[in-house]
Amino acid sequence: MKLLVLPALLLPLLVKAQTDRVVENNQNLWFSHWGDHHVAEKWSVHSEFHIRRADMGASPQQLLIRPAVNFHLNDMVKFTLGYSYYENYGFGEFPIRFNNWEHHIYEQVQTTHRLGKLVMAHRFRMEHRWVAQIVPDPSGGDGGVFDGYSTSNRMRYRLWNTYPLNPNGKLTGNAYWELFLVTRAPSGVDRWNQNRLAVMLGYRFTKELNVLVGYLQQNLQRAGAANGVDLDQRNGTLHIAAVLNLDFRGKTLDYVPQD
Repeated sequence: MKLLVLPALLLPLLVKAQTDRVVENNQNLWFSHWGDHHVAEKWSVHSEFHIRRADMGASPQQLLIRPAVNFHLNDMVKFTLGYSYYENYGFGEFPIRFNNWEHHIYEQVQTTHRLGKLVMAHRFRMEHRWVAQIVPDPSGGDGGVFDGYSTSNRMRYRLWNTYPLNPNGKLTGNAYWELFLVTRAPSGVDRWNQNRLAVMLGYRFTKELNVLVGYLQQNLQRAGAANGVDLDQRNGTLHIAAVLNLDFRGKTLDYVPQD
């Protein structure tokens, strides 16, 4: 747990002061599915989707679909090549003006090791993003029109810790920290544009199905989003996730969730 908390405590030292930003607090509800499905000794197919709701489920926030292919170098190292599709919706006090969508291609490596009963997974991801640009309708209508894609890259690092809470290991405590770094930051916004810290309880119902429930604190930074002032958005989130792994070789996977 110390290895998880320390980076979060050091984070304020890495970013500049935020005295000129508006702070917005939201309460959200996320439903997720993750799964790695082995089809050969070294290869598996990844399935993932997220339904993210704002106002504790009352309004849409985001939809995410993420298929991928994994290559398992060994039990401790996994390489991934994948695609992500996002639909983004306006929510909160300072919503985006028009709903939009994104396409991502990403490369990823995840390493896992143990310290006694504690399982630690380090994930490094590079995302190549195509974000739809929606502009006001030139004919004067209330809606927006598609005006091409903006492109950017984003790096992500996540540390996920899992610890068994009962003798058979079916009940687990999980905690993770993840930092998002953009390679080209808008004026006035730090390159550290998103930070997540979460704690979750997990229960393994079968060797294929594990359910996680917990609290996620998601901090976002948006340039000029609060009537021209940079926005520090703090999203307290109830997160419910179903991890379903289907192994066509008939073996049990030692799996750390994705996100």
